[in-house]
Amino acid sequence: MIQYDISTEEFELIAEYIYQEIGIHLPKHKITLVRSRLSKRLRHLGLNSFTEYYNYLLDERTGEELLMLTNEISTNVTSFFREPSQWEYLEEELLNVIDINKKEKKIRIWSSACSSGQEPYTIIMFLMNTLKNPLQWDIKILATDISEEILEKAQAGIYSSEDVKGLPINMINNFFLKEQIQTKEGKKIKYRIKENIKKYITFRKFNLVLGDYSFIKEGTFDWIFCRNVMIYFDKETKESVVLNLINKVKKEGHFLIGHSESLVTMNSKLINLIAPSIYKKK
Repeated sequence: MIQYDISTEEFELIAEYIYQEIGIHLPKHKITLVRSRLSKRLRHLGLNSFTEYYNYLLDERTGEELLMLTNEISTNVTSFFREPSQWEYLEEELLNVIDINKKEKKIRIWSSACSSGQEPYTIIMFLMNTLKNPLQWDIKILATDISEEILEKAQAGIYSSEDVKGLPINMINNFFLKEQIQTKEGKKIKYRIKENIKKYITFRKFNLVLGDYSFIKEGTFDWIFCRNVMIYFDKETKESVVLNLINKVKKEGHFLIGHSESLVTMNSKLINLIAPSIYKKK
């Protein structure tokens, strides 16, 4: 098997291409990650170097390789009810959301980097468990991601025993169908999200950096989740993405980021820090 090396010049060429085409910023210390993630693409395409791969990207017109590149570079690590303190806060805040929306009984939420689906499914499970009469509410959740491959997994809504580990039994029984699925390794137990839960979620491919936000009206969402995404962005890009997203949050609505992220460098007149990783629109 060919072992590929990547020079600094090759990394800079590919990193600049990724930044221009996808919006993901790759600092120099990510060179090992790029080499390991993209080496299998070089093998699959029968290429001998990262220079050949860069030229292939420039010449390829269908967009298929850009899609493969996006899938390889974007990291999709998530779990159900990630960031527990946020859900504790939102349980209390839901009373205010109910009060504000009591006439129309509408709740709108955007999971802007939904990965393999655990975040949007957590949102609807949370609402179903926390609202007094959830079926009386008009609930819509927009779930977007840059990767088509990961969106397909999210839409399928099939998870392993390890994925649902830690969820209460009543939640598993209420929101999942337990199935035995034949795999290459033999029969395995899988948990499929029920269709009556999926119906609240619309999945859509969207690039937070380069996408056109005009398909969403200003002040649409009660909550927007943008967790563990901004680690990919440089300062300028992060500010642009945050401003675009905040524009879509209702007044008094919430914007939630990952615990390892911060907006302290942003001099924003639009949001207040309410708790670690939780912001409220002024």
